[in-house]
Amino acid sequence: MRRFALVALLTFASTQDSSAQQAPKPPVFSASTSVVLVDFVVTDGKDRAVAGLSARDFVVKEDGQSRPVVSFVAYADAPRPQGDVVPPGGPPPVSKAIAVTVLFVDDAQISAQQFYRAKPALKKLIARMSERGGVLALAAPRSKVWLARGVDGNAAVFDAALDRIEGRWIQDQSDFPITDAEAFAVERGNPWVEARIVKRFVALTPRLDEGSAAIAARSRAPEVARAARLRRDDAYNTLTTAFDWLGQLPGRHSVILVSAGFAEDPDDSRQQEVVTRSLRANAPVHFLDARGLEGLGKLQGVDFSRVPLSRDAGETPFASLNAAEGAASLARESGGISIQNANDLSKGLTRVFDTLTTYYVLGYEPPAHSKKGFRKIKVESTAKGVHILARAGYFDDPLIPR
Repeated sequence: MRRFALVALLTFASTQDSSAQQAPKPPVFSASTSVVLVDFVVTDGKDRAVAGLSARDFVVKEDGQSRPVVSFVAYADAPRPQGDVVPPGGPPPVSKAIAVTVLFVDDAQISAQQFYRAKPALKKLIARMSERGGVLALAAPRSKVWLARGVDGNAAVFDAALDRIEGRWIQDQSDFPITDAEAFAVERGNPWVEARIVKRFVALTPRLDEGSAAIAARSRAPEVARAARLRRDDAYNTLTTAFDWLGQLPGRHSVILVSAGFAEDPDDSRQQEVVTRSLRANAPVHFLDARGLEGLGKLQGVDFSRVPLSRDAGETPFASLNAAEGAASLARESGGISIQNANDLSKGLTRVFDTLTTYYVLGYEPPAHSKKGFRKIKVESTAKGVHILARAGYFDDPLIPR
């Protein structure tokens, strides 16, 4: 029911919001062959968006082979009265595109404290979006918050909606704590992870011997894994609904996932599907890790039985990264940014905002393909000291937009 409610609301917003209807579409070219359009962001060594580059500064490759660039457009906040399409190497036109963004607060996987810490940065981002204009959808399924409309002049409306959101995730306080990543590993028979958990259970519950602790670990791991997958799949459902909505509207598409993240699961059969949907909608997922700067691990930061955990019973040095690697991987594969291990969330969101307002779109002629399939795209720059963020490719299928 929640999924259908979101679809209905966002469809209503797409038909009612005049700014969405007036958003400029990427140029369409008449030629003997089709044109693949690739939008991308260029940043410098300090993660600042780079503007003012021209077509001669870029090389685009499909499946490793360079392709001729036939169109080029630059988007920025300060438009100049040039045409939208110029020959490669000519002066770059600058246009102002409408940003169409989904702000998804994953309230099933974020604690009340984490969301409280992230909220000021999110309100600051909304204020900047309101000044620039565009369309914004705010989604928080567990808090039953669904809002989609033109953001221009509506910052207060979105702020009020943010205030209704509550982080619902609660840290494991049981005597048998297992992280999601550990649960996945135990399910797959990892003996080193199981041995670490056994030592932890014995330390926290001295009445247990190692044999009983091993039985408890093997029993507890599937429970933790099942709960983790349910939360993750709920997030995937919201993301795919967002992609469906974004695909109906012109403009610069993006999704901002605000979450504590989710662990990478070797048995995750849906992540590639979600990445595929994001590529089809041309909507990268930007991951804002609401945990902020991580110090002690989750288990080390809680005194379960007033017994400090030893190094071989606590979390591994990379436990914090592992806990959110699934979400970080989703961002990477979709061409988005991961903002992790940082207390200054506003600074990270400024990077995301730059991707909405300062970017480039180039078009190239693809080679003839003997069969359908996924085509890898790589955009490179001849300018020094820059980094390019672009989608990984497209699907060579006449029914799927490139």
